[in-house]
Amino acid sequence: MHIRDLFKQKKFTLSFEVFPPTREGNLENLFVTIKELSDLKPDFISVTYGAGGSTREKDSGNRLPR
Repeated sequence: MHIRDLFKQKKFTLSFEVFPPTREGNLENLFVTIKELSDLKPDFISVTYGAGGSTREKDSGNRLPR
């Protein structure tokens, strides 16, 4: 489902934006945070990379729950 479709279906939505860690070894904290946020049943959670995509090489999108 696209976000635009979600907005057509619901009057109000809940979403969270998270940023991947800049330091190595902190990735597990991100997944703990996402799990805690997902318990609130948001409509979506987005992961935003730093300016210029500097943290993009640490992409872990395949580990995120859907």
